[in-house]
Amino acid sequence: MCGKMGNSEIDTMKNMMAMSVYYIIADAFDIDAMDIEPKDSLENDLHMTDQSKQELNDLVIDMFNGQRLDFSTIRNVQDIVDQVARVH
Repeated sequence: MCGKMGNSEIDTMKNMMAMSVYYIIADAFDIDAMDIEPKDSLENDLHMTDQSKQELNDLVIDMFNGQRLDFSTIRNVQDIVDQVARVH
């Protein structure tokens, strides 16, 4: 999972956003956030279903001011973190 908070305010904010994303993923997939790795595939490692995909998107919308995930570009956990960070 995420390491130290960061050397600058921007790094700190990115790491806080990443931690939030990890906890959202943990909630959507009913797993422990500490078990999530950036390279984890949503389909192969986390076994994403239509239901968990919808829940993940709904949680991101709630947490990040209406932002929707573009699943056409998401393959792993880091892709979600990058997508959320890019918008904010």
